[in-house]
Amino acid sequence: MSLARSMFGAFFTALVSAVFAISFAAIIYKGSLAPYLDRGIGLVLLGGFAIAFTGAFTLSYRGTILAPQDVPAILLSGAAATIVASGELDGEALFATVACLVAVSSMATGVAGILVGRLKLAYLARYVPYPVLAGFLAATGLLLVIGGVGVATGDTSGWDSYLTSEVILKWAPPFAAGLGMLVLTRLFKSSVTLPIALTLTGLGFYAVLWILDISVQQARSSGLLLGPFTEGNLLEGISPALFARADWGAIFSQTPVIMTVIASCMLGATLNASGLELAFRRDFDISKEVKGAGIANIVGGLAGTIPGYHIVAETILANRLGLVGRLAGISSGLGCLTVLLLGANVLSGLPVGLFAAVLMFLGSDLLYTWLWQERQRLDRFDFAIVAMIPIIAVSFGFLTAIAAGLLVACGLFIVSYAKLGLIRSASDLSVRRSRVERSDTELRVLAHHGSVAKVVELSGFLFFGSANSLREKMQALMTSPGAKPQFLVLDFGHATGVDVSTLRVLARLVSDCGDHGIKLVISGLATKTRNELHSRLGAQGVAFFETLNDAQEHVEDAIIERVHENAPTSQARPVDKIDALLSDLPSSDFVTRIALSAGDKLVEHDARTDDIFYLCSGQLVVSVSNNHGIPVTVAKVRPKAIIGEMAYYSGDARSADIIASTPSIVLRIDMGRIEALEKTNPKAALAFHKAIAHGMARRLSRTTKLLRDLGA
Repeated sequence: MSLARSMFGAFFTALVSAVFAISFAAIIYKGSLAPYLDRGIGLVLLGGFAIAFTGAFTLSYRGTILAPQDVPAILLSGAAATIVASGELDGEALFATVACLVAVSSMATGVAGILVGRLKLAYLARYVPYPVLAGFLAATGLLLVIGGVGVATGDTSGWDSYLTSEVILKWAPPFAAGLGMLVLTRLFKSSVTLPIALTLTGLGFYAVLWILDISVQQARSSGLLLGPFTEGNLLEGISPALFARADWGAIFSQTPVIMTVIASCMLGATLNASGLELAFRRDFDISKEVKGAGIANIVGGLAGTIPGYHIVAETILANRLGLVGRLAGISSGLGCLTVLLLGANVLSGLPVGLFAAVLMFLGSDLLYTWLWQERQRLDRFDFAIVAMIPIIAVSFGFLTAIAAGLLVACGLFIVSYAKLGLIRSASDLSVRRSRVERSDTELRVLAHHGSVAKVVELSGFLFFGSANSLREKMQALMTSPGAKPQFLVLDFGHATGVDVSTLRVLARLVSDCGDHGIKLVISGLATKTRNELHSRLGAQGVAFFETLNDAQEHVEDAIIERVHENAPTSQARPVDKIDALLSDLPSSDFVTRIALSAGDKLVEHDARTDDIFYLCSGQLVVSVSNNHGIPVTVAKVRPKAIIGEMAYYSGDARSADIIASTPSIVLRIDMGRIEALEKTNPKAALAFHKAIAHGMARRLSRTTKLLRDLGA
């Protein structure tokens, strides 16, 4: 059964491919070129075989069919008409010129396809929104249905001519047959449903002719059968001498048309490949698809065929008929080759209605899938895009429909993205601190006054759609109840980028800060953006820092300095508890004074010691090595800060190096003798433990509040 199904699928795919190729040739070779239609058909059939056969071995998805296409055929038809209208050519020279124009267009398209594939430019198709691709498939379905009506009636002039009673009788039966195939294939999922439906449709056509007593000749004269076609060898008169007889000046004068053909084929190849990828629910290598189509076009161009790429209808039909792998492309190519060798009249006994019914079935199947079933998966805005594209495609053309879909999808994305939260976190310096270890006095100052410095981390891409929203949020923060902000830190470290509109809004935000007496501090901007913003702002007092930590350290120092300046001179400054405790301890036993020069290492990473350190003067840095072995400063230590208590109480090894960045004085507290102190002076030992525990608890409380502000 599987073999019989595959054989039927190969046979029917071959027939459809040959009929399509002949119809595309008729688009070009008409009017003054009509006497050469037989040779034009021969070239397109030969090239169709070459393209389909080559594609079967060059594409990433072997079940895809490459074939000459109608869009480049229409474009080349216009170029051929221009050459004919010039009146400079006739006879064999005219045919040779048009044939070579078609061949050059195919080979140029092939070269472009190889370049696009090699340069990975085809992956731009990955950025086409899903609703646009779904709309593309729905539009393909609608155009297939309309094309089926045109095939059944032999008229492609438009809907007005399709709605007369006489014409309706021509396309209504194939339309009903196409819908019947759709219903049957949806109700019965067997692999033989479609082959049986196609066979019954063909037999039913001949049964109707028999019942109505219509002869084959009468059916052909009424346009119910394919043909009539010319007799004889379709390649008669075709030889390399065509290149010598062609007017290459006339060909090169059509360079703009050739470039348009190339562009349409590249766009068609990427869209059709992406559409098939979506229809089959499997991944293609888009670059390889376009590159494979390029190779096939070069081979087909040497045979004189129309440029081609992935053909959606035939590929889906072959897939439905059970053709897998290279068999689909090979069958399509062999169909063209068979008709070329036997003559087009071999098709003259086939019913037009059968091929019209196939087109209508494929079209209605795509419409049902992407307009009816897909509406349940998409929200109303995305589905509106899907439904819009087929309407525009019928009214204004396929490319216009895709362009409109992209514009609407981009517009919806901009609106949706602008609504996303730009603020990654919002806190203040009462809970969010820099990586500077400070004295207990300074920590109390920041805990009490740090709320005047608001820290806002931004995320995502800031652009014209969201920049004004940022300004509005910052204005609300400036006027919110509570402590009046004196500093505003904006960090762009997690932002992926900003556009020129954002820079303009930031310039206006500076004015807002100035009106409220707020100092604006900006961190995390890329160097180029920072320089551009700095040049826009001029001397407006905005502080720029590379990292958020640097900005926080700067603002912390400013807050501490302001508090100390505003404190009454007669008021005694708070004395750290640890100072008093250390003065009470027997320093000769527990405390050792250490003088460090800049660069001296106080603590080494992974060392196991029981010492706790107290920085009297100078500055220390806490450093760890990154994955590349390069030292990175993770914290700074200011005077009157405790260091190393975490390692002592946890029992772990030292987690970092501690190095003096300036000449420093450090007190080393020997915790190995704390047990002796607990026996001789338990009150002092308890007070010492409580003082350190108080500092650790304060850090933990601040971290908890920070996590709350960050939404963790």
